[in-house]
Amino acid sequence: MGDLFWVSDPKDHMRYLLKFQTMKGMTFSACWGVSVDFVPIFGRGKLTWKRTAKSAAFDLCIDPIDLSGSIPGWCSFYANDRDYHVERVALAAVKAARLDWSKITALGDVAHIFEQRAKMEFKRFSLENYVQTDLAWGLILIALGRLNEGQHRLDAFCQQFAIARGSTILAKAKDEATKMAAGRPAPLFG
Repeated sequence: MGDLFWVSDPKDHMRYLLKFQTMKGMTFSACWGVSVDFVPIFGRGKLTWKRTAKSAAFDLCIDPIDLSGSIPGWCSFYANDRDYHVERVALAAVKAARLDWSKITALGDVAHIFEQRAKMEFKRFSLENYVQTDLAWGLILIALGRLNEGQHRLDAFCQQFAIARGSTILAKAKDEATKMAAGRPAPLFG
């Protein structure tokens, strides 16, 4: 999607993402994760669809800074670094991302990663700091047939961000997830 943001083609309703985010001091640091097509994105106080590569955004973000508390050298570079250093960092980030992505091949794997990460100790941001966590985790659980757990997550999201439980986009996303759980195909359009 740009020089510092890569999005895969969709597979099982999800896309893999790799991004070098801008940090202080003209530093760029890698993070990676997953965007789930039927999960809307929350931003600027409202929900919108993100069903294309261009609109893909992190539903699950894996950021090495969260565990280390500082920017690790192996996955970051400065704007004025030499090309060989940037290439070495990019290769290391892709290798780490691919290792994590290899564990995420279906929606059930995304739910499992959320569950694992909820038990981890973080030095920076934990799952609760990511806006999409309860929204994505809840809709994925519903799509897996775990309605009560999923609804609990959606309720937490709605309460935290003052979103009406019956909002049009949220209701449509929940309906799609429910159809997936029942084995009926869910349309992938907004």
